[in-house]
Amino acid sequence: MHAPAGEGSRMRTLVRSDDLDETREMISSAYSPYELRALSRPQDFSAWYAEGGFPGVTLSGLSYGTETLVAPEPLTTYLLVCQVHKGRVRVESPGREEQFVDTGDTYVLDPHRRFKVFWTAGSQMTTIRLPRDVVDRAAGEALGREEPVRARFALGGPVSAAAAESWSGISAAVHREVMAGGVAHDNPLIAAQLTQMTAATLMATHRLVPASEPVRYTGNVAHPAVRRAIQLIEERSDQPLTLSDLAAAARLSPRALQEAFQRYAGCTPLAYLREVRLDRAHRDLVAADADGPVTVAQIAYRWGFSNLGRFAHWYRKRYGHAPSVTLRS
Repeated sequence: MHAPAGEGSRMRTLVRSDDLDETREMISSAYSPYELRALSRPQDFSAWYAEGGFPGVTLSGLSYGTETLVAPEPLTTYLLVCQVHKGRVRVESPGREEQFVDTGDTYVLDPHRRFKVFWTAGSQMTTIRLPRDVVDRAAGEALGREEPVRARFALGGPVSAAAAESWSGISAAVHREVMAGGVAHDNPLIAAQLTQMTAATLMATHRLVPASEPVRYTGNVAHPAVRRAIQLIEERSDQPLTLSDLAAAARLSPRALQEAFQRYAGCTPLAYLREVRLDRAHRDLVAADADGPVTVAQIAYRWGFSNLGRFAHWYRKRYGHAPSVTLRS
């Protein structure tokens, strides 16, 4: 098959195959483990994948010759900004969002949730891969915080036509740098500056998740007592924890811990605990078999929500629908 426009000497072809299993194995090693299925005419399946880059950024090109489903595991340590160059794709975040992306448009796969991407036959795409920690630092700076912020992106593209032009400009600069083998390949300072500029432009141009979903802070929280409390929350979120327990771990009084959390995390300790539990309950609901023995109540109780009405309220506020909808999806 013909590679998408833009393949050049600095983009190394890693896959050119009509073998679905071989393609799945190769691209899983390049990204993360993922499901790959030919949805129609499997005899026509073909794939092309190439990549290049410089320290901090990887540019990839990808195309499929037939209607295809791609469903990667959560990306965890990086995110992808995807641009469709030919054809059309439909992107789903199960139980959350759905977006149709046409030729010339972009969408973002953030590191924190699962996605399904349905490709029309012959679609072609490039992706810009950015490290999560770089984007989280850019998010913190954009929001006026001293610490990194977990950036959660909606599936919609740039927020305006002007934003789309700005993103197109930085994307073109990355493409040129990779394709031409520019100085960023050998100059760590230039590579770091271009990576940071790309992350900052992404933050300024693309949609974040709705304000109804609280943003939790990650990375090196400036206050050591808050770090100690967060460590306890992360390790024992499935166990009964009180404000006094968290304060004891933090080596502060409950009142002092409340004040430190408000200053350095933008929420109370118990609100932070609730968000961690909601996130883990959501993951369990997504992973559960809708026809299996697991119920919403069992998952809620597992993560410390003894009041199912309140659990449903907080879940709906964060995810926009009832937990039973996620379980059935």
